[in-house]
Amino acid sequence: MISLLPTLSITIEHVALARMTVLAANCLSRLQFACRKGYSALDAVHLILEKVYKASNDKLYRSALFLDVQGAFDKVLYQRLAETMTNNKFPPYLVD
Repeated sequence: MISLLPTLSITIEHVALARMTVLAANCLSRLQFACRKGYSALDAVHLILEKVYKASNDKLYRSALFLDVQGAFDKVLYQRLAETMTNNKFPPYLVD
């Protein structure tokens, strides 16, 4: 029985992830590329380059700010995250 616990927990984790992915897709901006199936960092780079080239052709300027925050999710306010998930109609069993 004890040897089945890791397998069972991994299975539950995968099922929860699949359900949360579907629900989160409606909450994310169309410009959110990280953690989305079918999108990659290259898609984000292509979008930036497209906007830069268009601005250049229109004789305009573009600015960008890039942040890489190490350990950003180590400091998540879990109560706020749960509230946001509830407001976006995530099922209670995924919020708790």
